[in-house]
Amino acid sequence: MCVASNNASAGSQGSTASDEVDSNIGGIMMAAQLASSYLGQQSATELQQIRNDALEKSAQRALKIDQGILLRRTQQEREAYAQSNFDLQRRAMELEATANVSAGEAGVSGISVEALTSNIRRQAGEVGVRSKKSYENRLDSLEDSHTKSVQNMVARIQGLPPVTQPNLLAIALNVGSQYITADNIASADAWFDDTFGGTNG
Repeated sequence: MCVASNNASAGSQGSTASDEVDSNIGGIMMAAQLASSYLGQQSATELQQIRNDALEKSAQRALKIDQGILLRRTQQEREAYAQSNFDLQRRAMELEATANVSAGEAGVSGISVEALTSNIRRQAGEVGVRSKKSYENRLDSLEDSHTKSVQNMVARIQGLPPVTQPNLLAIALNVGSQYITADNIASADAWFDDTFGGTNG
């Protein structure tokens, strides 16, 4: 009887030791999986941040290129308008001089010559007004293009996917749920009863 009792005691101790080893192995595996999951999420977060930074810089570079093009076109428009205005004024002066010479050669003077030169100035003024209006419209169009470029850059940056930080609690719950067994629940209940006096007694 004593031998049987010793064998039963040894078997019980062996079972307890085996359970403890299994528990330790499970704990190590859970910790390893927890660390692996956390590091994986952290790597994904870093990669997403790198991608977002690259896309943001790309959007900013695109805006700078657009701005450079628009500034160059604006300068070209200003130079073209100034040259056109100068050419118009010179042409009007040439026409007036020609009219005066022709009138002098023809022996015409007074009101008729004044009416002719006034008509030349009026036509030059009308052409100048239309030219200026066209120039202003082109500048407005360039300004609209600039505003659109800025809005495109802002939209590209705002449209970047958010960078989610690793959530250690969520990872722990996800990993820990894989290791919840009936034995673990029973052990937790026993610990709770021992610690807090139980609920059944």
